[in-house]
Amino acid sequence: MASRAGKVPDWLLERLAAGELPEEQALGLRANLHAQGEEERLAALATSNAEILAALPVARVVPEIERRTAAARRQAEIRRVRPVFALSMAATCAAGLVMILAVRDHPRAVPPAPHEVAPESIAIKGLKPALRMHRRTRAGSELLAASARVHKGDTLQIRYVAAGKRFGVIASIDARGTVTLHLPETPGPAAALQRDGERTLPHAFELDDSPGFERFIFVTSDAPFATAEVASRLKSGHALPAALTAFELTLNKETP
Repeated sequence: MASRAGKVPDWLLERLAAGELPEEQALGLRANLHAQGEEERLAALATSNAEILAALPVARVVPEIERRTAAARRQAEIRRVRPVFALSMAATCAAGLVMILAVRDHPRAVPPAPHEVAPESIAIKGLKPALRMHRRTRAGSELLAASARVHKGDTLQIRYVAAGKRFGVIASIDARGTVTLHLPETPGPAAALQRDGERTLPHAFELDDSPGFERFIFVTSDAPFATAEVASRLKSGHALPAALTAFELTLNKETP
């Protein structure tokens, strides 16, 4: 959970958008954003990340995501190590002298260039499984951010980024509790994913008149699993098994 109510700092919002936070903390932060009327901050960040991924090749996207994640992590470390006690004047001066000597004796660390990022770091903290939701328009296609407003009759096209994961299930649930499978389209084993780039599902779909919301979930794993595990998770709200990871995106449905 968030440590206190109030505005969610940018560094923590970056980690929330990147899917780096534990589920309980993420839920608490989303509730905080909703209570403060700041859900658009998270939606704008998600849109920015999606636009970067869609517009640039992987070789340029990865360093950008690495930069954002590293910046958020540095802010978290600063908050964690900030002292909560007061030093005496003498201790403060001594500490300052030690810091000066340390700076003189040791060269300042220089962040590695993007091409020097360790491959294992990219694999773990770079691209992650994600959904991209597009709405068909007269002009072509519109990328929808999290919490975007949609309506009955809108035609949506789902795209996914597997980020190296081998198996996946994409499903949705509406406010009435109806679960729909999008990948695969029938119950059974999880689908084998196209593991590189952004992939478009073969069939678009039209939103019905169910009010409230439409919540999508993309569950992935390196080992086979069943669609039933995802359907039960959507209906019960229970946590997924540790071997499964999930990306969620909720759209708000407006009644005409």
